Amino acid sequence: MFPEVLRLLPAIDHCDHFRYLSFFAMKTNFLFVSAFALLAMVSTLSAQESAPDEAANISKSQVEAYVNAFNKGDAKALAALYAEDSQHTSNEGAAMVGRAAVLDNMAKYFAKNQGATLAIEVESARFLTPDVLLEKGFATVNDETTRYVCSYVKKDGTWVISELDETTLPPLNAASAALDNLGWLVGSWKDNSTDGKVTSTVDWTNNGHFLRRSYTIANEDGDPTSATEVIGYDPVAGAVKSWMFDSDGGFGEGTWRQEGNKWINSYTGTSLDGSTTTAQHITTYVDDKKYTWESVNRQRDGEILPNIDRIEVIRAGKE
Repeated sequence: MFPEVLRLLPAIDHCDHFRYLSFFAMKTNFLFVSAFALLAMVSTLSAQESAPDEAANISKSQVEAYVNAFNKGDAKALAALYAEDSQHTSNEGAAMVGRAAVLDNMAKYFAKNQGATLAIEVESARFLTPDVLLEKGFATVNDETTRYVCSYVKKDGTWVISELDETTLPPLNAASAALDNLGWLVGSWKDNSTDGKVTSTVDWTNNGHFLRRSYTIANEDGDPTSATEVIGYDPVAGAVKSWMFDSDGGFGEGTWRQEGNKWINSYTGTSLDGSTTTAQHITTYVDDKKYTWESVNRQRDGEILPNIDRIEVIRAGKE
């Protein structure tokens, strides 16, 4: 490149000569910086992709040390696995900041929970940079399981925990237990409300993860209205939730809570015209042949609506 430039110089006046050399210097510098940035990017990608076995081995070693220290109730050994400026955040939002805080908190924990045991299942481990490793997995202490995300950093040749965040998972049987309490709804039902005859059928979806309810409302002044409701357990909210869709173009969502033999569904619906309704639908179990339903605290776009009085709902064919 340089000989070609030198041959051009005699044909360029002094000012153009200076501008050309300045442009060439800038272009050369840009190419150098770009090449340096590209090398840095390639280095980072190599750290992420080229050593999965090394990341897994480091993760395994760290986890084994952590589990051994925990199961021995050794708060000092456990705290030594954290960086001096580390942070450990629990599902409740409580944070242990710094190695000293980890030591203090874990010593108090072991004093109150002698014999507590920890098991860890690593889901993934990968390098973010050559000195930063990200690990995800599940930790189980006695019967409580948390999902965790752990960042390790390499300091003075030793891998230590920089940040650890935990999220508590609901018990594995929480969903089935919650829905089993509504299992009595399965079957066909009918009522004779003042707004028209309502019939419904409830059944389980495949694998029993949801209840599906189909409604038909026979209005005296028009065509029947139909609706479909799906009831299931939301593990994030830790509650039973439902989703409703009707043939008029409306839809809604509700969150259920149980009080004895009564279920209260805090419901929010949206009509085809965009108006929003809120209400609390109350379903009360009487026996296998009958339940009652009512709706209170009803509003549409902030305007208070009258309650719907209690209606008896009878299992079809078993009055």
